[in-house]
Amino acid sequence: MIRIERHCNSLDATDRLGADIAAVLRPGDIVRLDAPMGAGKTTLVRSIAKARGVHPDAVSSPTYVLMNIYAPDEGPPIAHLDCYRLTSGDELEAMGWDQIADGRTIILIEWPERIANALPDHAARIAIEPVGEQARRFVLELPEPWESRAGFPGLETPPDTTCPITGKRVPGDSPTWPFHDERARLADLYGWVTGRYTISRPMNERDLEEE
Repeated sequence: MIRIERHCNSLDATDRLGADIAAVLRPGDIVRLDAPMGAGKTTLVRSIAKARGVHPDAVSSPTYVLMNIYAPDEGPPIAHLDCYRLTSGDELEAMGWDQIADGRTIILIEWPERIANALPDHAARIAIEPVGEQARRFVLELPEPWESRAGFPGLETPPDTTCPITGKRVPGDSPTWPFHDERARLADLYGWVTGRYTISRPMNERDLEEE
């Protein structure tokens, strides 16, 4: 397993992490969400689903229904399980586990320890630790084959940097990194749209993959 640690000091930073995770997920992936009550498991699922084209209002904790299925306009469906009320993986069959563990669905599981005997060893794991009112420490343990996926480098926390527009310091967990704020990001975008910025070499396929 590959271990990656991310610190998110705001909900915006957590939302960005969810988007980074969403960019790496593929059909058939199973992700354990290990965290105490109220740590933000559903919040992270909402960010992941939103980044894959699901309206945020459609994402809710499946505490009582046990499983929600979200269907983006494009891409694989997302199964969101809350296993708090289960006692073992043997109960998954009644939930329709065989219909979602088909290699075509992304599966995100809250309280996965309740069904640990049914989960494969290659399941990814995201541990969430509250360290403040909105601040969270995320520890990602991901299968080694994921490292070759496009977007994987985006899971690493970028270093603190200096905004190229304002010259101000930008923390690595800023949701507008490498820009100081949204206004600076839009100013940079305007430079490309107007032709003030140009690329010094032809674009290649790798450039497009890293978008």
